[in-house]
Amino acid sequence: MHHSESVTKNMALVALVGRPNVGKSSLFNRLTRTRLALVDDTPGLTRDRHYAQAAWDGRVFRVVDTGGFEPDQGETIKRQVWHQAQLAVEEADLVVLVLDARVGPLADDVFLADLLRRSGKPVLCAVNKSDGHQGRHGYAEFYSLGLEPVIAISAAHGTGVGELVAALLAALPTENEGDAGAGDDAVVRVAVVGCPNAGKSSLINRLLGEDRLVTSEIPGTTRDSIDMLCVDGRGRRMVLVDTAGIRRKSRIALRIEKFSVLAAIRAIDRSHVVVLVMDALRGITDQDLRVAGLAMEAGKGLVFAVNKWDQMTVGKRTERDFSAAVRDAFPHFSHGRLVFLSAVTGKGVGKLTDEIHLTHKEGLRHISTGVLNRWLRDVVEKHPPPRRMHRLIRLRYMTQVSSQPPTMVIFANLPDQIHETYRRYLENQLREAFGFSGVVIRLLFRKGENPYEQQTQEGT
Repeated sequence: MHHSESVTKNMALVALVGRPNVGKSSLFNRLTRTRLALVDDTPGLTRDRHYAQAAWDGRVFRVVDTGGFEPDQGETIKRQVWHQAQLAVEEADLVVLVLDARVGPLADDVFLADLLRRSGKPVLCAVNKSDGHQGRHGYAEFYSLGLEPVIAISAAHGTGVGELVAALLAALPTENEGDAGAGDDAVVRVAVVGCPNAGKSSLINRLLGEDRLVTSEIPGTTRDSIDMLCVDGRGRRMVLVDTAGIRRKSRIALRIEKFSVLAAIRAIDRSHVVVLVMDALRGITDQDLRVAGLAMEAGKGLVFAVNKWDQMTVGKRTERDFSAAVRDAFPHFSHGRLVFLSAVTGKGVGKLTDEIHLTHKEGLRHISTGVLNRWLRDVVEKHPPPRRMHRLIRLRYMTQVSSQPPTMVIFANLPDQIHETYRRYLENQLREAFGFSGVVIRLLFRKGENPYEQQTQEGT
C-alpha cells in the first residue's frame, strides 16, 4: 500500500432546488445521512454546511442544498430561487426540484420548473410532505409542471427517499469518466480558487503566459470544463484544472460571492494542490476560510497566493504582518506556503510555481516504517500520552499506509482514549522531523500490537 493515491475522479454533483421551506435541508440530511444542515420551521435558517458527499448502493456523489446560501438583504424570494436554480443548472449534473405536497404548485414552482425544463438538465421532482391525506391528495397536482419523474417523499420520515435515490442513480452516469492524466501523480494538478475579483483569472492567464508555456487543452469531465497542461522552461509539467470555468465571467457561481465556493468544490476534488488566491487589499475573508477547509477535508496540498501585493501602499501591512494574520486565520495550515505576488505585473508568480511543485512533492513523501518507529519511540519518551482513567496509553507501532495525503496508522492499546491535544503534538513533531509543509497529515489510531510481528510469529 506504499503507493500514492490517484486524484479523486470528478464526482457527480446533485443540486437540491426549491422555494424556501419546502424541506430541502431535511432531504439533504436524508441523502447525506447527516444532521449538518440546521432544520427549523423558520425560513432562511440553513446556516450550516450545505454540501456533502452521499454514498448509496456503492455509488458516491455530492449533494448541494442551494437553499443553504443566505440571500442578499432585500433580495426577493423569486430572485433568490432564480439564483439558486441558475447555480444548479451551471454546476450540477442533476437537479432535484423539491416541492411541497401540502401547499400544491405555486407560481414560483411553475417558474422554477420552466427554467429547469429549458436548461436541458436531468431533473427529478421530489414532492415532499406527501404523507397524510392532504399530502397524498396534493402530490398528483405536480404532474401539471410537465417534469417527470414525480416522486412522492417525506424527508422527515424517510418514506419515498429510497425510490428517489434509485431514480437519481439511474439518471446519473454509471461511471464518471476519468480525467486525462488524473491518475498520473507525477503531473501536479492545480486548482486555482478564491473569492470573486481576487484575481484568479489574471493569475491563470499569467501562469499560462509567464514562462512561454507550451499549453494544450485537456477536456474535463463536465461539458464545459477545460484543463490546461503547461510545461515550463525547466521542463516541469502542471495541469491547471477547469480554467474555462474560472475565466468565464458570466458564471453566476463566480459573480455572486456566496456561491463562489461551489465552483471550487469540483476543482479541489480533481487537484493535488489548491492555490487559494487572496486579495491583499481586502484581506482574509470568510469565503477564504471555507475554501481552505474544503481543501483540508479533501486532503489536498494548499498554497496561499496573496495577490495585488504591488498595490499595498507604504505603511500598510508588511509581509510579516500578513503572514501572522494567515497563521492565525488558518491554524490547521499554519505550515502552509505563502507567496506575495502580483498577477498583473508577474512579480512573485515564478515563486508560486516553485511552491506548487514543492508542496506536491511533500504530498508524495513516504517515510520508511523503521524511521517512523524510531521517531515514535523518541517523541513518546520525550512526552508520553497522558493517562486516561489511571491507565497508561501505549503507542506500539507506526507505519505510513499511503501518500496524497500522507496517512499514518499508529497501533495503540487504547486508541479511542488519545486526546486531540496529543494528536496535535504528534502531528507537529512529525512536521518538525520530516517536513510535510503545506499538506494535510492524516493520523489514524488502531487497536493492537505490531501487526507484522504477529504475522511473523504465525508464519513460524
